[in-house]
Amino acid sequence: MAVLTTLNRLIGMPVVWQDQQLGYVERGVTDENARRLRGVVIRRGIGAARWVPARALKLVGQRCVLVSQQPESIPEHIDMEMRQVFLTTGERIGQVSDAVLGGMSLRLMALEISQGPLYRLLGHTSYAAAYRVIHTQRSGDEVVVPELLTWAELQRRLGKEDGG
Repeated sequence: MAVLTTLNRLIGMPVVWQDQQLGYVERGVTDENARRLRGVVIRRGIGAARWVPARALKLVGQRCVLVSQQPESIPEHIDMEMRQVFLTTGERIGQVSDAVLGGMSLRLMALEISQGPLYRLLGHTSYAAAYRVIHTQRSGDEVVVPELLTWAELQRRLGKEDGG
């Protein structure tokens, strides 16, 4: 099975370019359909936040993120909002609280869903391996999922996809 990490685990990791630490990951940003990592926002001290696009991420390791170029200015339109999540029945079930990344593909394997910060702290989270982002003018982006999985169910499902 591929090595899994999450967007929240990236937060605080040092970002290194040519043996020089550039700063720390402030947050990971997904593409508009929440299918791939678009890039990471980094910051060094109280300086301005900078942007490292996904194409420049060489390695997302356990202790640092290696990049192949210096950071750029942050793009104007990057989505940093938490999305509301609904079942296909229309029932609201929470919000996206994290995303599971698979290996170096930078592909999102699943979304983590919780009913709020307290529920997440208590470990009450679910995962959606199948989902669809719906762009609405009225309430922003929403996510529709057909089913929720436990962490163990998600790992089994991802293991089968990898042929494991």
